[in-house]
Amino acid sequence: MSLIEFCWHTTSYLSIIVQLAAAGVCLGIFAAPYLPNRSKAVRAGAAYGVVMIALYVMPPQIDNILAYFIGTLAAFLVMCAEDRRNLNQKIFLSVTFFSMRWLSASMLGILDRYLDRLLLIPEIMDRIWLTYGIYVAIRFVDIALGMLNLLLAIWAINRAYKDKNRYMGKRELLLLSVPSLSGVAGYAAYHFYQFRDEMAGFYDLLCFFYYLISILTVLAIVVIFQRWKTSQEEQAGQQLLESQIDNIKTHIEGVEKLYGDLRSLRHDMGNHIQMIERLMVAGNSAEASAYLERLKGEWQELTPKVRTGNPVVDMILLEKKKEAEARGIRFTCDFCYPNGTGLDAFDVSVLLYNALNNCLESVNGEHPYIKVQAFRKNSVFMLIVSNSFTGRLRMDAAEGLPFTTKKSGGHGIGLKNMRRVARKYMGDLSFEQDKDEVTVGIMLQIA
Repeated sequence: MSLIEFCWHTTSYLSIIVQLAAAGVCLGIFAAPYLPNRSKAVRAGAAYGVVMIALYVMPPQIDNILAYFIGTLAAFLVMCAEDRRNLNQKIFLSVTFFSMRWLSASMLGILDRYLDRLLLIPEIMDRIWLTYGIYVAIRFVDIALGMLNLLLAIWAINRAYKDKNRYMGKRELLLLSVPSLSGVAGYAAYHFYQFRDEMAGFYDLLCFFYYLISILTVLAIVVIFQRWKTSQEEQAGQQLLESQIDNIKTHIEGVEKLYGDLRSLRHDMGNHIQMIERLMVAGNSAEASAYLERLKGEWQELTPKVRTGNPVVDMILLEKKKEAEARGIRFTCDFCYPNGTGLDAFDVSVLLYNALNNCLESVNGEHPYIKVQAFRKNSVFMLIVSNSFTGRLRMDAAEGLPFTTKKSGGHGIGLKNMRRVARKYMGDLSFEQDKDEVTVGIMLQIA
């Protein structure tokens, strides 16, 4: 083998290896926002690159589509091993990357064929080292444009896919995967016809635009899907909020009934005192004591065990306290409602409802407990709700919210409603875990 032949062979060989490694880097970038941390995405991209390079280097060489399928499958298995949540979403990532890789590479393949014609110009062909230099430049441009094209497609999809932690159902997987699968099917059809020389120019032009439209279709479907899910989530959030407002109205009715009973008991208090006096004068001390005990029990039943300074908040906390104690959960409360401010009791009720519901769902441990604290310092009102929790609180660093334990994934509608209320008062939520305790802090600015 002559030196020039060796250079040509080596350059061709290495350029393909670099392209495969670059594709692995792109896959890691694509998967990173959907996985808990970047190291897991790096491992998935590395698995893809290593498998693809191994399949290319090690004989016997297999069909390109089968090789890329095996490489994508290896990356999918690594993603699943690293993070078992939301498997449907990982299928979507794998199918979409497989399609984007082939469509972008095929578009460049068509451009390459036209660039390679430069090597057939007689003036250039006669100078073998000049020809080789142009070939190296074409391969370099090919790798750079290929990676840039793939990264642009990935960037567009990731930017369109807003809530990357939302659970993806089977129907959603089918909706989002169909454009990618149709793009691959189109590539297969083109691959069948591309060897018909008399039609090569026509099919090159037709397929270039087909690949471009396929990529844009994938992007358009992702955008439509995200808008639909956002609208659906907003509607569900509104329904949840309306349901909570209805519950608060029920508590208000309960407070009104309680106050009515207290007024009735107070109105009859004179009669009760006279009855006890008569029994005592008549020497019926046993009956007087029994009568007094019944009156004391009725009074205790009507008097709330939780007193915050706001009757609606009292009723909500009392209800959650009873629910917790019925499940063997210790419930403590140190809550002082900031009366005389612009703080709306409805908003505080929404915060308490969602925070305590989350606590009741997640509390665990050998001695489970829930603590509620609230205090005011100058113009800041702090509501702090804690519960025992043995495990690891998984947080979304971008959103600053924990992932829900429900199958639907994401952050839950309740947490977003809490953040919306907090931001209404120029505040926000914070989540912390200290050993076996999780705490949500809610800061509100009040006048």
